[in-house]
Amino acid sequence: MKTFFAFLAVLLVSSLFATAQKEDNVWIYAGNRIDFSTKPPTVTKVGCDYTTEVNITSVADSEGRLVYWLNGTSLYNSKDEVVYSLPVGTYAVYMYGLSIVPFPGRENVYLFVYPDVERDRMVVSIADGSKDLLHPKITERFKEFPYKLSANVADGVPFFFQKYNSRDFWLLYSYNNKIKVYALTEEGFVDTGDEYDLPLVDRLHYYLDGCEMTPDRSKILATTTLYGLSVFIDLDTKTGKIQKINPISIYSMAAFAFSSGNKYMYYTFNSHMYRIPVESLAVISTDEQFLENSELVGYMGVDAGDIKFLTSGGVYYMPMDGEGYLGMVSDCESDYPKLNNHAISMAQNVVFASYSSFLAFPKTYCYPYGLNVKEMCGGEVRFSYSDSECESIHWDFGDGTSTTVNGQSVEHMYATNGKYTVTLSVNYANGRPQQTLEQTVTVKNILKKLVIVRE
Repeated sequence: MKTFFAFLAVLLVSSLFATAQKEDNVWIYAGNRIDFSTKPPTVTKVGCDYTTEVNITSVADSEGRLVYWLNGTSLYNSKDEVVYSLPVGTYAVYMYGLSIVPFPGRENVYLFVYPDVERDRMVVSIADGSKDLLHPKITERFKEFPYKLSANVADGVPFFFQKYNSRDFWLLYSYNNKIKVYALTEEGFVDTGDEYDLPLVDRLHYYLDGCEMTPDRSKILATTTLYGLSVFIDLDTKTGKIQKINPISIYSMAAFAFSSGNKYMYYTFNSHMYRIPVESLAVISTDEQFLENSELVGYMGVDAGDIKFLTSGGVYYMPMDGEGYLGMVSDCESDYPKLNNHAISMAQNVVFASYSSFLAFPKTYCYPYGLNVKEMCGGEVRFSYSDSECESIHWDFGDGTSTTVNGQSVEHMYATNGKYTVTLSVNYANGRPQQTLEQTVTVKNILKKLVIVRE
């Protein structure tokens, strides 16, 4: 159970973006930079010494290039230079909620979130790299939320969730046994007025302090301040409405993550890796039911600090024994997943301090489904979908025309300005289920015909 509470302390909000695409390929961990865009992953040392190895999160651009990373004391750029020191006091290593997300509608502008323990505030600040990405302009305290480190105080943590098929966000703020919903737009945070009560468990109140989101972005499994309790939430990311909140008493889980195909949730317990069907989580309410629906994947031989999925390479887990290796589970959607306890050798062995159990993988922002849209001139729009595992994509452009291509990009010419709903049906050859995605595209660069009247 020690690992479980350590996991609660470090489960970062950005982990909700579980469908790892091209943008989620670079991790900073324990003095290492791990690039999963190569096969095998490339591991190098970072170019600096940082104060703590705890709670590191990062953000990359649409091409997978690392932009910034954040730990308990500082914000770093891609050159591993400190661009901002966090005014967080002496409790920086024991922090919840670190995250970095792009600011909607603003190129090379990012929000970074951290708790200021001494002021009892969760602070959202801005790193504006629109003029100089390596040395961004910092706007402190763009938004603040009440926050307490003590689990006995009912002040919570904000979580960012992507809106359906867009690069905008909902922000869910858990506090006082409730969940409050904000929209994050180009204008900033907008209170939607939606507030939900967290169901009492054994007449006890609690708030949420960490979460993972299913790859289809329909469900959230959140951890809580209440011992042995997780909360399964049905979320409509199109509207930001919560459909159902189901508390689950789970005493047998240390760390977890969802598989890229949305079929299983993998979790660790007592040096073993298990998995459970995602569909079971909506109805399970007891530890016994949780175990009955689980199956053993394999013996890890070590306790895991955290686990993380990539669509391109299964699940990776961090052993807490200081061996300097990352483990991996491949074929995660199949009937016979394969576990490799020494998949990746670290460039620098982990140095474990007294708080070593608080180490965790970074949680990196990921654009929804890797869909990129770029409008050219005269009605031409270029679409690309950054998932190298897709075999073919059927594109419905929303204007009555469609096409099927084997590549990841396509161009289309629209005849008139307006809004169009583009639908992708993505097919895979490796057993992953088909994904159907929608996104609204606005065409506005078609010039109106100029008529010259001579008198």
